[in-house]
Amino acid sequence: MVRVRRFPTGKVPSDILRRVVFERLGVPCDRLLQGPHVGEDAAVIDLGDRVLVVATDPITGAVGNVGWLAVHINANDVASTGARPL
Repeated sequence: MVRVRRFPTGKVPSDILRRVVFERLGVPCDRLLQGPHVGEDAAVIDLGDRVLVVATDPITGAVGNVGWLAVHINANDVASTGARPL
């Protein structure tokens, strides 16, 4: 019998992220200065003379203002790294 573990929509428990997702991300990249981990939604990539900070978040449960939410949530994730916009 398969045991199903249920959790709230949009919230994957950190043990599952570590064991199932992060363990299967593939070959590490030398240019990746900060990759995915629990509690951090942005990545930092070394471009040589600069670094690129990127973020992406699924917008779940929103029925309105989805574009506004997508921009602001991801901008907040980038800002939380201390990155300054160009």
